[in-house]
Amino acid sequence: MKVSLHRISIAHISVVLAAILIGIAFGIGIAPNTVFDGVRPTAFSVYALVAGIAGIAVFVACSVVFLKRAAAPIHSLELNLLDAFLECTPDNIFFKDERSRFLRVSTAMARHSGMAHPCLAVGKTDADIFSAEHANQALADEQELLRTGLPMIAKEEKETWPDGHETWALTTKFPLKDGAGTIIGSMGIAHDITARKQAQLQIQHMGMHDNLTGLPNRILLEDRLSQAIALSERNQRRVGVLMLDLDHFKQVNDSFGHSVGDRLLELVAGRLKSGLRESDTIARLAGDEFAITLPMAADSAGIELVAKNVLDMLSLPFYVDDQESQISASIGICQFPEDGRKPQELMQFAHAAMHEAKKRGRHQFCFFSPGFKEEAQRCQKLESDLRNACVREEFVLHYQPFVSANSDRITGVEALLRWQHPKDGLLPPNLFIPKLEELGQMVEVGNWVLKTACRQAAEWQRGGLPPIRMAVNVSSQQFYFGNLVETVESVLRETRLDPHLLELELTESQSLDDSASTINIMRQLKQLGVSLSLDDFGTGWSSLSYLRHFPIDRIKIDRSFVRDMLNDPADEVVVKSILSLARNLRIACIAEGVETLEERDYLKKHLCPEMQGFLFSRPVPAIEATALLRSAKILPGAVSEGTAKKEAVATAGTPLPQAELQEAL
Repeated sequence: MKVSLHRISIAHISVVLAAILIGIAFGIGIAPNTVFDGVRPTAFSVYALVAGIAGIAVFVACSVVFLKRAAAPIHSLELNLLDAFLECTPDNIFFKDERSRFLRVSTAMARHSGMAHPCLAVGKTDADIFSAEHANQALADEQELLRTGLPMIAKEEKETWPDGHETWALTTKFPLKDGAGTIIGSMGIAHDITARKQAQLQIQHMGMHDNLTGLPNRILLEDRLSQAIALSERNQRRVGVLMLDLDHFKQVNDSFGHSVGDRLLELVAGRLKSGLRESDTIARLAGDEFAITLPMAADSAGIELVAKNVLDMLSLPFYVDDQESQISASIGICQFPEDGRKPQELMQFAHAAMHEAKKRGRHQFCFFSPGFKEEAQRCQKLESDLRNACVREEFVLHYQPFVSANSDRITGVEALLRWQHPKDGLLPPNLFIPKLEELGQMVEVGNWVLKTACRQAAEWQRGGLPPIRMAVNVSSQQFYFGNLVETVESVLRETRLDPHLLELELTESQSLDDSASTINIMRQLKQLGVSLSLDDFGTGWSSLSYLRHFPIDRIKIDRSFVRDMLNDPADEVVVKSILSLARNLRIACIAEGVETLEERDYLKKHLCPEMQGFLFSRPVPAIEATALLRSAKILPGAVSEGTAKKEAVATAGTPLPQAELQEAL
């Protein structure tokens, strides 16, 4: 240890001088007859040399004493600093001998290990403190370190404690060497990463599980199904795949709100888990759709028995906030290896069988049949074609006018989405919109519809046509997850369309809830200046609730009531009541699906202000809609009554023959 020279220089000089003087005195005392005139010069020199050696010896001895005294405070300071560091550091720090026995640990490590004081760890090994798995691995790591002399850097270690909780640490270990450089043990530091690891596991869990029910999602289901297929193939057993969809679940959301619907889904998930084996996997795929995998199934009879039990379980009443709910389910069943060998294939075929069960009357199960493959493959091809239809610009808009009951003049148009399929031609929305919603593409497509319709309305005005109302349908996905307010504001600014000419149609059947979020979105839209209408009014369970809570400007009487109002007294009462309700609430009203002159006259008699239907015009492309607008008037009966009735159930969007178009104009 180095000591500053200025701390010992004076002492050294004093000691040397004293030693020399003592030596000289000693020499003179032994040779009293010696004189300085050279009588015995040799003896005198010897005595002087001895005195010098004695002085040097005393000097060395005193130097050692002084060095030790000077180094002692520094050594003490280093020990104090180490003690303070081990006391205050939040990490687990340890020193071990060559047999992996603890020599010293930090206070944090003692606390982490459940010891009252760090000294209690001295002499112990990992086996005395941690689990056998942890201890064995730590011993192996340290023996390798002692053998090679190479450090172990940032190794992630997991520990499961007796009470079941788990901790993680990031551990680094180095060789512990003595002054000569010989390895005499190991030392290390372990940084607690439990919080970070738990966050990572939580994120991983969220990516593999449904947020509402906690059940596995599609990703984890496919992984479990792959494992089940491999296991069953080795053991020559079957795997059953059940696709389950709750019947008429939408009515629960419409009647009681989404919060009740979500709670019911949680109860369904809990009941399914309690009624199946631990080896079975229950997953929630989307909405009210669940999937079940049955690995190592013996035969079809066993799989069928499970399906029956599931139907029986779900037929029992559920209670949400003391409200009883009765539901049923439809189940499609597919089996490995008879029906397919890949997870995606099995799920697709089970889905096709589930739809067949619904067609047969619901609340039943249906095994997949080879005849379903064609339908399943058609759906798969449709899905594949649909994914890039927007990018390939295959979607088009057709426009159907609203007509004033008093003047027969066009008061507005509704933009209706069509798909111009490259092989199958023009497809109506009922063939692809549900699939768009399933794929989560309605936001993208809905935004395209909004922008295209507003651009067309602005173009008509620039072409000299009078401004008219443009109605655009908005899906629930677009409403809740598409930043609708910002999108509408951006489109209006880009197209320079007067906001008062834009009307957003919200379909009653799309499961709007009366939450503060829904009302806030509507109010923001109203602040932009756009109007809101409620489509298919009367078909849901919450019509009156919507009118009471939502800032609705217009309601559209569903075509199902208009179609039968002249023959069915109940529908007639519904139509008259809606018209009366709208007048009393000062809400505009449109009757859609008007196909005959009798229907038009009846609605006109009962003061229905606007109508829409094939009696006036079917949905037509933009160029034909432009011609209709330039005609300034729609003649009643422009489409014959017989034709209107036929086209009402035919594919919407078929272009008008040229002769009929000329007659209409």
